[in-house]
Parts: sequence; structure tokens; C-alpha cells
Amino acid sequence: MQIRAKRTCYAAASSEARGWAELPDDLLRPIVALLSSSFRDLLAFGSTCHPWRDFSAHTSSLYPLLLHPSTDRQQYPWYDYDYWTLFHECTWRLADPAAASSYPSLLSLSDLRGMFFLRCSYGHLIFFDNKGFYIVNAFSGAKVVPPCLKSDNFIHISYATLTAPVASADSHLLVGSGGYLFQWRVGSDSWLEHYPKVPFLTIEQIVAFKGKTYTLGSFGSFCIVQFSPCLLVQKFEIMFEEDRTEDRYWTNQKTWLVVCDVLLLIKLEAVKRISSEAFQFKAFKLKSLDAKNKKARWAKVDRLNNWAIFVSADGRCEALSFMNPERWGGRSNHIYFPSYESERPWAAVQLWQKANNHSTSSWLSKTGSQYHRLVPTWVLPSAYPRSGQQ
Repeated sequence: MQIRAKRTCYAAASSEARGWAELPDDLLRPIVALLSSSFRDLLAFGSTCHPWRDFSAHTSSLYPLLLHPSTDRQQYPWYDYDYWTLFHECTWRLADPAAASSYPSLLSLSDLRGMFFLRCSYGHLIFFDNKGFYIVNAFSGAKVVPPCLKSDNFIHISYATLTAPVASADSHLLVGSGGYLFQWRVGSDSWLEHYPKVPFLTIEQIVAFKGKTYTLGSFGSFCIVQFSPCLLVQKFEIMFEEDRTEDRYWTNQKTWLVVCDVLLLIKLEAVKRISSEAFQFKAFKLKSLDAKNKKARWAKVDRLNNWAIFVSADGRCEALSFMNPERWGGRSNHIYFPSYESERPWAAVQLWQKANNHSTSSWLSKTGSQYHRLVPTWVLPSAYPRSGQQ
């Protein structure tokens, strides 16, 4: 009798579990809407079962979280150059801008210690060592490993980036090596090799907008990239008001490319003047493309309206945008960035407003690329690892 009772309870529990996992989307949708203001609640929801995890990944609108190391700031200040050599001694946490605390990250860099950090793209960290590339989910630590890239033209790495989220059916890993571009479709077993014949082509920022792929590169280059039916790269010179050009490498600036809505393509600049500790974020929108003269004209944007932008000090980390941040206690028309002086690991400043912060200003003018190390960066935890992802 006792054995039968146990079996009966087990069968009932199993049937109930299958029932919860098979709830229709119409019932799950209002639940996700109620939980959307809490990262922890959505995390618990997505951890219940695979169907709920996949549903929350497609429907929730989680705001960015700051992936940052949890070292002792008094012993290892963030603005100390020696800090770069200490990443193997720290753990990583996710700072929630809607709360005063940080959450432990599932990301572990212990097995990535000897690798070079190349890019943070679509919520994934791209690393490289002598065995190949590794695409790591910054939120869960799950890895995607492309096949080994073997080519006589693969000599060094100029850049590496994703063209879409890893879970997307049209996601590619792009790797530049000199004048060559290598393309791997996520999930395939081979690489494609291209020679675009575009001088000084580098891809430092990449966004998708209205069915097209736009990239921002070095020396003021702005490109439109087409992948099918064949690779086609159109390069434009960046032009501001009064036909003025600016080379970000000759002025004390940084630039991020980000899409705020269906109408705007926003270009942000973090400016630190040499003789001042003040820094300022500016914004411009793509006004027109002159295909004949290969010029991309940008116009000043005074306000971001109901959008907030999240940027990192390292230009290899993509900028993120979020609409109506007031839903979780954030502020529209503000730029969020890693902070190196305040109690919180992040800070925010209004667009076009000058801010004075010596350490933050100093770090915003630097990059981690020369150290090949990961720096604090914003990530979107909207993409839980899909079924079958390693």
C-alpha cells in the first residue's frame, strides 16, 4: 500500500509538471508582464522549465545589467592600471540599476584566463586563443564554439563581432584579418572567406536597422554591409554640420552606434578635453546617405525623448538602448555608464550635460583593448540559453 501511494503521488506530480510546462502563451504573457520590473522574478520564471525560459526570452523586456568584477576597491582601485592584471582573482557580478544590490553572475572566467577578449556583442563575449574562438553568454556562461578557422590569409585579428543574437537564425560571426573578412554562420561547420576590397575596413560597432546592417569603423568610416546573396560593403565618410569631418583617433572622443527606435540611428560621443576633467555625451542622427559621393551626413539630436542609452568605457563593447526606463526607476534622456568613484558601479548623466568626475573621465578616455582584458560592460539578460546550447 505504501509503495502504491508513493507511485500514485509520483505520477500525479509528473502529470502536474507536464501541465505547467504546457501552459498556453495567452496565460504566460500576463505573468511575464507582471514580473517584467524584477530581474530576480524573471530569472526565477525562466528557470522553471525550458518552455517558460524560451517564452520569457522572446517576450520580456529586461533592462541592461552591468557585468562588473567584485574586487576590493580600496585595495584595487578601478583607475589603477595594475587592476587589469587582477581579473583572475575576482568574481563577476551583475549590477541592477533598478536596485541597490548586485547579483552573482553564472559567468566564470577561470577557463578563459589565458584568452584574449575581442568583443561584447549581442550579450555575448567573444574570446580567442590558439585553439580558436569562443562565444560566451555573458549572463549564463554558456559557450558556443565555432569550428577552427584555417586559412593562409588568417594572420592576425583586426576585429570580431556578431551580426545578430546567437539564437537568431541569421546570426554570423565576422572576423577581420588585414584585408580579409571571414564569416561563420552560427551552427554551421565551415567558414566563408571574403576579400571586400575596401581599404582600411574595420568593424568596431555593428547594428541592424530597417533590414540593413550598419557598421562603424576606425578613421571615421561608416559602412552598410550586405551578406546575401553575396557580401557587399559600401563605405561612407562621416560628415557633420557644415561638411565637417571628425576622425575619432585625432580628437579626444569615443563613439558608439546605437538604434533607439525605427526612425533614429543614434551616434554618441563621449568627449573628455585634455585640460579638463569634464566629460559630455553628444548625440547625432543619420540624416542622409549620399551614395554618389559616399558621404553619410549626421544632424544634432537635442534629446533622446523616452530613451536611455547604456555605454561602456571599452569601445569593443556595444551600446544598448532602452525605451521608457521609468518603468524600473530609470531616467529617459540619460546615458548610463560604469562609474569608478561612486558607491554604485554605475552612474548616469543627461545628454549634452557636462559632468565632472576625474576617475570616470579618465577611464572613459581609455580602452581595455591594449590589455586584451574584459572591462565592466552592460549586457541584456533577455536571451536565456536556448535548448541545445552548450
